[in-house]
Amino acid sequence: MRNPFAIFTLKPGERVPAVAAAVVIVALNALFVSKMYGALTPLCPPDEMQRLMLSRFRVSGYDPLTLITISSWIDIYNVQRHPLLAFLISPLSLLNSGLAELTGINCALFITAALMSACAFYSFVFLRRTLCEVIGLGAADANLLSALFFSFAYVMVICFAPDHFGFSQCMLLIVLYVAGMRMKKRKLVPTWQMAVLFVFSTGITTTNCVKAVLMQLFVNGRRFFRPRNLMLGIAVPAVALWMFCKFEYDVFVAPIDKARHEARLKRQAEQKAKEERQKKLYAEADSATRAKMAPRMRKKRTVSKMGRPISNDGMMRWSDITTDRGETFVENLWGEPLQFHRRHFLEDMYRSRPVFVRYDLAANYIAEAVALLLFVAGIVCGIRSRFLWLALSWFGFDMALHLGLGFGINEIYIMSPHWLFIVPVAVAFAFRRACGWRLAALRAATGCLAAWLWAHNGWLLASHLLTPAA
Repeated sequence: MRNPFAIFTLKPGERVPAVAAAVVIVALNALFVSKMYGALTPLCPPDEMQRLMLSRFRVSGYDPLTLITISSWIDIYNVQRHPLLAFLISPLSLLNSGLAELTGINCALFITAALMSACAFYSFVFLRRTLCEVIGLGAADANLLSALFFSFAYVMVICFAPDHFGFSQCMLLIVLYVAGMRMKKRKLVPTWQMAVLFVFSTGITTTNCVKAVLMQLFVNGRRFFRPRNLMLGIAVPAVALWMFCKFEYDVFVAPIDKARHEARLKRQAEQKAKEERQKKLYAEADSATRAKMAPRMRKKRTVSKMGRPISNDGMMRWSDITTDRGETFVENLWGEPLQFHRRHFLEDMYRSRPVFVRYDLAANYIAEAVALLLFVAGIVCGIRSRFLWLALSWFGFDMALHLGLGFGINEIYIMSPHWLFIVPVAVAFAFRRACGWRLAALRAATGCLAAWLWAHNGWLLASHLLTPAA
């Protein structure tokens, strides 16, 4: 039987570009570790460490959930959205406990950096393999498009950000590569392989189940609908994940949620009692005292950054039908994921960042336009490719979810690692079809865009990471 882990072995032609990618990825993680070392390595009780990590980690809308889980194991991920992640990471928490005994510091920061580096590294490997082995590009063009991909702002960020997006991006690229190779060899995705890919991709991020199903549907065609495949490849894994999710919530999450709910009710009761006392004192005070008390009696009004939902019931309460889609596309969907905004750099929308931030330079919008033209050109050139249609079906699903229904639309850029890799995949079809001066022009445009993004994003991100944590 073939070794299932052989897919992770580097091939001879991959080693030099893989080493170059590893140097960049390790450098980003080293800068992040250096920045956060003083704040996050001292040993302290788990509750205190969790509060410390949540308060000191400020990278866009990402959360340090992986860092917290490794630091002292707690099922902190939303189990409905990430049912397997906490348990997949749990061995690393045991490793951290052992290292803490030996070193006297919390080593979660180093372990997380190694884990995120591995995910980013294999994201590079599987993207480049897809460009070379599935689409058929030469090594030089595959290297150029891979460099373009890693010049994207939020691809750089998730190389070190200890959230789930690095895992999800890597897993989706593995699924896409497997699908492409099956299509190329005119083979089906067997039921057992579908079950494995479904469990791991969905276990990392629940919405990936749709992409796993679309993958097998595009590869297998009508044979996808065979009862055995639907039952053993999709239904059984889905039910098993649901049952595990329910067990996970009841055993590990519910007690924590109950304690948090009781603490929240206690705080609300204390706040209400305080307000009642102030109202009573205000009513009994004379006019001079009232004038002094008036500023404290006024409640601070906060402007909501959330649009109006489709419904206030169930999951639809997270939808948004009023946030401007045009500005969202320009600044937050096709802007921020590819190139950072200088103002409010990596700020969290729920803390200090406005929903929309505009670029200071016209060059940023020119770069956006070039990237969009390359993407569209790739789609036009690969319009007959079943593999490209698979990738675009994933992109369409994300757009329907975030841009259509408005789930997470106000910080849509942090979800971009779920689809950014589709951009170089599409552009690759333009490279494959072009020849002569057209191919030279494509290479020049892609190279200039990559150089601009590396300079713009690299400078801003390096400056941020070289600044000590506040």
